[in-house]
Amino acid sequence: MNYISEKLENKEYKKRTTSHVLLFNDKGEMAVVYIEEYNMYNLIGGALENGENPKEALIRETKEEIGYALKNIKYIETIGCYYYFDIKDIYVDGIMYFYEAQIGKKVCEPIEKDHKLVWVNLEEIIDKMYFDYHKYILNKYVNKISKNKEESFK
Repeated sequence: MNYISEKLENKEYKKRTTSHVLLFNDKGEMAVVYIEEYNMYNLIGGALENGENPKEALIRETKEEIGYALKNIKYIETIGCYYYFDIKDIYVDGIMYFYEAQIGKKVCEPIEKDHKLVWVNLEEIIDKMYFDYHKYILNKYVNKISKNKEESFK
């Protein structure tokens, strides 16, 4: 697995495994959540719980955060990242699973009331993302899309 950051010496890291989705609607817009209290934009997703696999966690987190089901879920990549999570004042050794999907039906009201669903242009949101690993995967995804478009014109 590829780690996108370096581990700092003399820091105690907490292991955290998460699952995130690049979620698109029919207009090609991507869904992110905005948390006003922290003025932060994040990809939809979160930590695995109670023996879940990454895909199960992704489905649960999407329901909790925005109240929607997912369809056409496709695995993208798994990365590792050492980071400092200032809001919780902890150093994290994170393993992140990333998926691409389309939005399905509304299945419930969101449980996490502080998470506001926002539809955005993918390229315009990258620099506004809170976590560096979100920026990393979005930049990589945009580069992949650009490369595929270039090759289709050859």
